[in-house]
Amino acid sequence: MKQEQINFWRKSIDNGITYMRPKHKLWHKLLGMYKNEFEVAGLDKDQVVRISRFYPLTRQIISSIAFNYPTVFMRVDNPNREFQAQILERVANAALETMGVKEEMHQAIFDALYCSLGWLKFDYNAPGDDLMAPYVVNDSLQDDMVAVRRVSPFNIMVDPLCPPHKLGHARYIIEKMLVPLEFVRNDDRFVNRRQIQAITNREDETDSLYEMQDTNYTDNDEENATTQAKELGEFALLYEIHDRVHRKRIVFADGVEQPIEDIPHPFLEQEPVMQPDPFTGEMMMTGEFEQTGSYLVQGGFPYHALKFDLSEESLYGLPMMSYVEDEQKAIVESVSRRVDLLKRYPRLILGQRSEREENANIGDQITRARDGSIIWCNDVNNGFREMQMGSPPPDQLGIEADMRQYEEQVLQVSQMAMGGGPRRTATEASLIASFGTQNREWLSAEVGKAYEAIVANTFRIMADPRYTPENFIINVSEGENDPVYQAVTSDLFKVRFKVEVETQSMRPLFEQLEREDTLALANYMFQMPEVDRTEVIKLVMRAFRVPDMDKFIKGSADQEAVRAAQLENQFFAARQQDPGVLPEQDHQVHLQTHQQAQQDPAVTQYLQQAMQVNPQAIQIFQQLMQRHIQQHQQYLQGEAQGRAPQPQESEKTIPSVRDASNVQAQAQNIQSVVRSNAQRVGQAANINTEQN
Repeated sequence: MKQEQINFWRKSIDNGITYMRPKHKLWHKLLGMYKNEFEVAGLDKDQVVRISRFYPLTRQIISSIAFNYPTVFMRVDNPNREFQAQILERVANAALETMGVKEEMHQAIFDALYCSLGWLKFDYNAPGDDLMAPYVVNDSLQDDMVAVRRVSPFNIMVDPLCPPHKLGHARYIIEKMLVPLEFVRNDDRFVNRRQIQAITNREDETDSLYEMQDTNYTDNDEENATTQAKELGEFALLYEIHDRVHRKRIVFADGVEQPIEDIPHPFLEQEPVMQPDPFTGEMMMTGEFEQTGSYLVQGGFPYHALKFDLSEESLYGLPMMSYVEDEQKAIVESVSRRVDLLKRYPRLILGQRSEREENANIGDQITRARDGSIIWCNDVNNGFREMQMGSPPPDQLGIEADMRQYEEQVLQVSQMAMGGGPRRTATEASLIASFGTQNREWLSAEVGKAYEAIVANTFRIMADPRYTPENFIINVSEGENDPVYQAVTSDLFKVRFKVEVETQSMRPLFEQLEREDTLALANYMFQMPEVDRTEVIKLVMRAFRVPDMDKFIKGSADQEAVRAAQLENQFFAARQQDPGVLPEQDHQVHLQTHQQAQQDPAVTQYLQQAMQVNPQAIQIFQQLMQRHIQQHQQYLQGEAQGRAPQPQESEKTIPSVRDASNVQAQAQNIQSVVRSNAQRVGQAANINTEQN
């Protein structure tokens, strides 16, 4: 790299530190208030009542807008590949859980509340020992998989000229890293790595912290322990620069003049170089790639900035919690002063001297008196009175109530938590509830955009052959009952798709609310004759996450068993043979269908044809059917007794003579039915002939 470029980046790093210093100061103050670090003028630290309003508000906001993983829907532009959208949905929802995005998202939301922006970074965790900086996190990530990590906002420096609404317009992003020195020196990707020194070995870097804090150390044990850990670990200070304009990734190490890495950005889109096979002529990959000039990640940066607020000039605005900073301070100060007044001035009783002269022990009697005791005195009304000195001013409680109300108006996201006294009208309550709903929708929409960016960037990265995971298995079958698992391939993502995130699915109790809505809809649809009841039942089961719905829907199982039994009846009549009984059949349904065989027109037709060849066809049919029915009955008895009996040898023969009369009677009935059906068929044929 030329010296001119080195000077530019070195000055840009220093300028970024200067630009971010006042913002870091504000963020540290807000985070200190979250940790109950308060000061009240005129009171010692142990006299301050630390009532954190930030803590419950933070938990409420995060849980209200991102309690669960969202449900991701995909749309594919090609109408002939609609089923591929379902496969992409499975990949997206599985990838979010595999990468552990929810924990990273929760921390990024916390950062956005207190530090203006929450940063999520996209990486690729290569398999084996090829680790990515800062190295120590790789073991917790999935090998050969895209990784999404939260990055501390204290470690990010964005181009100061970046507009407030578009991160993709920035020229560069610089990330500060504190990494173990041993990993940096063993990383083959870096040059001049032997010149890198641990920051604790240089006097001007002894106060450098991982999050660029300028705090002077006190006797705080936690801060001292953090410093000691960094000194023992020998950490190196790196600056990773993502140059969007020149499409490069550059890494500077503190104390080394030249960059230790200056390469084309690894997330530039590349296509494999193809050459014909000299023997077959088939186009084959050579193992080399050509850059196309575009990025795999949106906006040209492997980062997504989660931002809840709007700003005027720069990307950074005021953090949301700074808007309720004064309310938090006022509540702490008011309560602290009230407690101090009560402790400073004890309750005193003033008494007349004449009462003491009359009764020298009256003071002790009042002090030690129990409930219901009687103390005799001369002047009941004026002999004693309480000295009021510890009561707070009347307006102080009103100030606290006003502060809580203002706080709710700024940050409240749940109408259920909206406080209100008896003076609040129904209109006021509905307006406040509507505001809370709108505020929550605004915040959850930003989280939804972050999840959409995660899915889109993950798919774009996976589509590149360099980053396609080999062990990411997904179900690619169209049905739910017979899953087919295959590894995700890059060809799966080579379609135009659009990501849609259902933000309501991230809210707490979403599944319970969805089930209640489904049950209400099902009760309404059951009353409509035009609606298929089986489909409604499947809708309810799908809401309750039933894996195999067909096992619970008796109608579909009965229909299959009835159809199988009807085919057996026709086989009896046409072939004059017994197809046999299987243990896994629905014996009850088969029995009912076999007993109604004479009502089947197809059976009647087959028997009529068989009688032309063999006049005893009906008797043979009846004997075979009788034996078949007995086998079903034996299986039913075995199931009732908890066993599965096998047909005995005697049961495989034609029924005995004692059943002959019964068989003959049933055969005559079937023969009469066959004749009547034949007559009806003949009459219908004559009518058609006359009409023609």
